[in-house]
Amino acid sequence: MEKQQELLTLIQSRIKKVTALIKEHNADAMIIFNQANYRYLTNFTGEEAQLILNADGGRTLLSDSRFAGQIKAQAPGEMNVIMKHSSDYEELTKALKKMNVKKVLVEGEFVSASEFFKLKELNPDIEFTMVEELVERVRNVKDKLEIAALRKAVDISMESFKGIIPMIRPGVKERDIAAKLDYLFKVNGGDGPDFDTIVASGVRSAWAHGVASDKRLVDGEMIVIDFGSFYHGYAADITRTVSLGAVDAEMHKIYKVVLEAQRRGIAAAVTGNTGRDVDKAARDYITAQGYGEYFGHGIGHGIGLEIHELCQPALPFRITKLVNNMVHTVEPGIYLPGKGGVRIEDDVLVHDQTPEVLSTLPKNELISL
Repeated sequence: MEKQQELLTLIQSRIKKVTALIKEHNADAMIIFNQANYRYLTNFTGEEAQLILNADGGRTLLSDSRFAGQIKAQAPGEMNVIMKHSSDYEELTKALKKMNVKKVLVEGEFVSASEFFKLKELNPDIEFTMVEELVERVRNVKDKLEIAALRKAVDISMESFKGIIPMIRPGVKERDIAAKLDYLFKVNGGDGPDFDTIVASGVRSAWAHGVASDKRLVDGEMIVIDFGSFYHGYAADITRTVSLGAVDAEMHKIYKVVLEAQRRGIAAAVTGNTGRDVDKAARDYITAQGYGEYFGHGIGHGIGLEIHELCQPALPFRITKLVNNMVHTVEPGIYLPGKGGVRIEDDVLVHDQTPEVLSTLPKNELISL
C-alpha cells in the first residue's frame, strides 16, 4: 500500500507539471496518444489507448475490455475509464462532448494529418492545436522512482553482458551472442531488449548500427556490442568494444582516443551545460587526434521510458540545458571504413557538477578475449 501511495504521489506531481504546460498554451485539455506518455501519467502499460488530461488535472483514459483488469491493477488514483466500442475518434468525440472544453492540444508526432482533420471535423466547436513533445519536457527530468528503475535496468544489462563473454570465441555467430544476451536480460529480471542488440565484428564494427548478423567471429577482429534491457519500462543503453585476440596498433590507438573523448564528454555533463557542450568536449579531442571525419553521429541522447529521448524534433540533446536528474548517454566512436571501429557508451545521471556514471563495466583498456 505504501508503494502505491508513493507512486500516486509521484504521478500527481507529474500531472501538475504537465497541466502547467497545458495552461501555458491557454488550453483546456490535451489528448495523449504516445504510450510512454500515458504510461507516465497513469502507470497503465497497455497499448492502443488514449488519455485526455484536463487542465485541472482530471484524467480520462480510453481503452477497451481487454485491459479492464490491467487498468484497475496498475493505475492508482481517480480516473475516468472508458471502454471503447467504436473508432478511437468517435470515442474521443463522445468523451470531449461531455467536457466543457474549447481548446484541446494534440500530440503532433503521434497523429497523421488525416486523423487530425478527422478530429476537427467531428468536433467543429473545439479548437485543436498540435504540440510537440510537451509531456516529454517533464519526462526529461527523472523522479526518484524513475532513477531507481534506470539503475536497475543498467545493473541487469551489465550482469547480462558478463554472461556472454565466454561465448566470444572464433566461429561463433554474432546473432547467437545477441540472442543469448537478449535471453539473459529476462533471466536476470529485465523485461527484454529495448532495441535490436548490436554485435558487429571485423569490418562491420565500423558500422555504427551493425545489428547482429550471421557473420562468424574471426580471430584478430574488433567487436562492438551495443545493448540494453528494459526494466519496468525503463531503458538502459551501454556499448563496449573488445577484441578477439590481437589487433593492430591503430585499433589500440583509436580505442584510447575514444576512451579519452568519452572521459571529456562525461566531465562536461554538468548542470548548466548543453548537450552541445558535451559533444564539443568529446568531438574536439577526436578531431585533434586526426579522426574527426570518422565520428559522424551525435554524442548521446536521453534515456527513460523510451530508448531515445531528448531527440528531435522539438527537444534535441544538443540544445537542451542539462539539469539535475536528467539521464543521458555519452557515446563517442571512431569508425574506419573497411577496417574496424570503436564505440564506448555509458549512461550518465546529471548531478550538479559531478556527473554519475551508472554503467560501470570495465573499459580503461581494450580487453582482448
